[in-house]
Amino acid sequence: MKIAKVLNNNIVIAVNERGEDVIAMGCGIAFGKKRGDALDPAKVERLFTNSVSELSGRFEELAKAIPAEYIEAAEKVIAMAKMQLGKELADNLYLSLADHIYFTIQRWHSNMLIRNRLLLETRMLYPDEFRAGQDAVKYLDERFKVDLPEDEAAFIALHFVNASMGMQMNETVQITQIVQEVSSVIRNYFHLEFDPDSLDYFRMVTHIKFFAQRIVAGTSLTSDESDMQLYEMVRQKYEQSFACVQRIVSYLEKQYHTAVSGTEQMYLTIHIERVRRSIQEKCKEKLL
Repeated sequence: MKIAKVLNNNIVIAVNERGEDVIAMGCGIAFGKKRGDALDPAKVERLFTNSVSELSGRFEELAKAIPAEYIEAAEKVIAMAKMQLGKELADNLYLSLADHIYFTIQRWHSNMLIRNRLLLETRMLYPDEFRAGQDAVKYLDERFKVDLPEDEAAFIALHFVNASMGMQMNETVQITQIVQEVSSVIRNYFHLEFDPDSLDYFRMVTHIKFFAQRIVAGTSLTSDESDMQLYEMVRQKYEQSFACVQRIVSYLEKQYHTAVSGTEQMYLTIHIERVRRSIQEKCKEKLL
């Protein structure tokens, strides 16, 4: 294989012997390499051959935004989970989990960890994934010298569930449909087009997927007094995005007869606001 583009020392876009683009990962796989150089097959630890054009842009943005050690950590966690769960996991997990691990470690250092309100449900409904999440937390604690709470094992477990190839087809179809419908409400409300290669968009869609899973499962993030204080702050600070969420809430109540808690509304508002601002900033840059 020949290197087409170096994303960082551990990730490259390459061309295989059939002339097809692939994404190769491995520790030091691109160290001292440049476009046109041959890859050492012994250093290739993971090869992505499906949806390469879609994944490459996101991997490139992730490589720019997140230090390589967090992408390596995600790769290790996923390898451990595959061994423990005995099943394949979707390629997108490398992106979402690396992003999640990076921000979790940053929040730990800032003493701003988020409590997982689905901890008990996750432990009960997905025991295998939860155990894999606990092992992942132990590994992350040792690697990054942190002390993550058990809540984090549940967050990581839900990433494994979301990436699992073993979901029921009717659930997968319904979850996908809800993601599409919610995304459509956002797009039409703001009259904007999403950038599918944007990391902020990827984060938002990942959150909406988890949100859709909770709708299908009949669970929801409940609210307490501290959440409602933050809810009020978000409602006032992000008025436009909050108004968009109210339209989503009305749609889901009518279409799926489901109520959306204040906590769910708060997180949706934050993610929508991030994407909306990102698109606005890019439009301003184009005008300059």
